[in-house]
Amino acid sequence: MLGSSMKAVNRMAEDRSALVIFVDVRGFTRWSEANEIFINLEEFVVGFLDILRRRFESDFQVKPLGDGALLVSLLPEHQASREMQNLLGHTLANINRVEKEFNKHCGDFARRVGHAASLNLGWGIVRGKIIRVGDDWAGHNLNKCSRLCSEARPFGVVIDRDDFPTLPREARGLVAQIRRLRGIGDVPVWVSAEISNQFVPRERLRESPEVHVAGTCFTEDRNGSIRILLARRSMDRQLFPGKLEGCGGQLRYSETFTEGVQRHFRLEFGIDVEVLPSFHCFYEIREANAPVIPGIRFLCKKIGDNQPSSVNHSDLQWTSEQEFRQIPAQNFVGGLKGEVIDLLEKYRES
Repeated sequence: MLGSSMKAVNRMAEDRSALVIFVDVRGFTRWSEANEIFINLEEFVVGFLDILRRRFESDFQVKPLGDGALLVSLLPEHQASREMQNLLGHTLANINRVEKEFNKHCGDFARRVGHAASLNLGWGIVRGKIIRVGDDWAGHNLNKCSRLCSEARPFGVVIDRDDFPTLPREARGLVAQIRRLRGIGDVPVWVSAEISNQFVPRERLRESPEVHVAGTCFTEDRNGSIRILLARRSMDRQLFPGKLEGCGGQLRYSETFTEGVQRHFRLEFGIDVEVLPSFHCFYEIREANAPVIPGIRFLCKKIGDNQPSSVNHSDLQWTSEQEFRQIPAQNFVGGLKGEVIDLLEKYRES
């Protein structure tokens, strides 16, 4: 189950983490004005809602909204990256089934009433906090989801990329963009091909070349002995399973390198670091049939008393510099070992 039953949802009064989906029939208003359609409109809408309920109601609360619907599924407060991928994959598979059944529904309806029903669906998907208000839901994430659904034109899916930074196999063909939403601002999104190929005015779309930042955290005692924090990637990771790495990921819009590194350490390892800007190197992420992603790696000193932990890694370990140098280079992601050794030598020279 992805969420609670509708009965359990109705009992909740506090804010909750949820998967939120808005879906809307594209071209519905103009199409429904035809006389043959208008007198049979209830039949069409009921059939559409039946499809949604059949595919989603076991996991979601389904609230009809005219020619669309709001779908809400309550989630656990904490989910690992792999669980989020599975959640999105399951949702996209259901969306694909709904769209196939909806196309058949449109074809059957057109044959019965003698009027074409060339309609499609637009979807917006977010994950985050929502608030129960009486028998309804409220909050920023519902507003954002509704705006994302409006961006799904001429039809297709728009997903909040901050909520789902890593895509499952079911998400083939989605493209990374940044859409400027009225009243919200720039939102990183994944969009399906039908949406990405549409012309969007410059003020509503910003180019988003992907840049990565990374940090290698170390501590140093009074004698100058250095310990290095290493994280082992889980074996179920699509890239570099089981390899050793530091900490890092994508740089956000309007974020400095230092801010990006510090954000990743807080989110992934739960610790604060001092980024040493003078000690950095450049790297590249290269994958077959994918664009090159440039990155910059920094040495970082751990600050504060928090101990590092991570739900996305199989192991975190503090390693002495001597032990670090003895680990085979092929055990690390990319050229990490050589890069860190060079940075440490420059640090000692300084």
